Amino acid sequence: MSGRRLWLVRHGETEGQSSVRFHGSNDVRLAEVGRAQIRALGPLLAGVEFERIVHSPLSRAAESAAILAGLSGLPLDRLGVDDRLREICFGACEGLTEAEIAASFPEFWRDYKAGRTDRFPDGESRSGFAARVADWTREFVAGPWRTDALVVAHRGTVRYALRALFDLPDGVDDPFRVGLGSLSVAREDGRWQLDLLGALP
Repeated sequence: MSGRRLWLVRHGETEGQSSVRFHGSNDVRLAEVGRAQIRALGPLLAGVEFERIVHSPLSRAAESAAILAGLSGLPLDRLGVDDRLREICFGACEGLTEAEIAASFPEFWRDYKAGRTDRFPDGESRSGFAARVADWTREFVAGPWRTDALVVAHRGTVRYALRALFDLPDGVDDPFRVGLGSLSVAREDGRWQLDLLGALP
């Protein structure tokens, strides 16, 4: 098997209901169903010896990474953390559902849905977030690892890491919609290519 592989996992469901709520910088913990989602990825990772495991500092990603490290036999002291892997900050909309955001910030929500703004009230701009993740991605893939690396983060982080990996320009739609507890795999074989996208157990 040739080429390095980058394995990207989105954390599982949280106690803060990440499936329906906008949790970015909120440090919500994994729910038990989220832990089960991550443990269920075990067969997809079976036999892979990860050279590196890196995760977001937020607890939902850190715990997901610890579970996967245990399944793959990598000691916890080998896990790395990088602040740039945090999810985007949704500012005043942290923890709200779409309906709650539309009710509390109607003008913003209309502009956001129409593509006239990329920044949530008091939050991080999407362009700034994309640049942060792109910088991390370029630095990480330029590193000295040679086989398989696992990154455990968030929906936005995984999506924008893939966009950077495949050099998709701003304004170009992508298929990188990753569910809770999902796995995506990219392989470098002369160039980066997608082996697996958003796989669920």
